[in-house]
Amino acid sequence: MAVADRETPLDVAHPYLGIECKYRKDFPALIKSGYNQALRGSKESDLIPTLVLGEFRNPLILGVVNIDDLVKLLSHLHEVSNESHMGIAEQTA
Repeated sequence: MAVADRETPLDVAHPYLGIECKYRKDFPALIKSGYNQALRGSKESDLIPTLVLGEFRNPLILGVVNIDDLVKLLSHLHEVSNESHMGIAEQTA
């Protein structure tokens, strides 16, 4: 759910993601070229293209995926989590 007001620190209210949105006319060339390389390399194997970015001498590492792929990943994770909880409930019953 979009928030986008000056009272909240994030742009989107979400149960487990802290979402801040940035929208620009163009992505920096590094992001465009890196993501396009991941996209090309992932097509034949049906992998989720992922660009990983880091800075020299900075421990922060970022992963960039297409928002639709992120939604698919989170949905799958949610399903797997629910299945594992169901399995535990069935074992203890």
